[in-house]
Amino acid sequence: MPERMLEYWIRLVFSQELINAYFTMGILDDSVTYQAAVAEYTRRGRLEGERHGEQRGHQLGHQQGLSQGRHQCLKEGELQGKQQEAQALVLRQLPRRCGQLSQSQELAVRALSLEQLEALAEALLDFDGPEALDAWLAV
Repeated sequence: MPERMLEYWIRLVFSQELINAYFTMGILDDSVTYQAAVAEYTRRGRLEGERHGEQRGHQLGHQQGLSQGRHQCLKEGELQGKQQEAQALVLRQLPRRCGQLSQSQELAVRALSLEQLEALAEALLDFDGPEALDAWLAV
């Protein structure tokens, strides 16, 4: 409250020209009141700057987190899509080479990783029966 009264009093009593003249003469530089006001407004400016910087940091961090999250989701979705497509392809091709798959064979194929499905897709071209699939799955 006293700060506002001081500001009001200074504005009321002194004209802007007079205040500017005192500044150019260096009279206010030595004033305890002036030094206290400079220190207070410097402190306020620093606090406001820190608050603004913190808010901006939170915004940038949030944006970066969202961007990384989207990128990760897209990669995972792409990998999952490839896995499902490879699985579907292999499960369509195996009955042509090996006959009807047993439930345990189908479950074993569904449990394979993408890399394993790709390897099975190549290997099944040489299969001549269900025993070849069982042998490949056993490895």
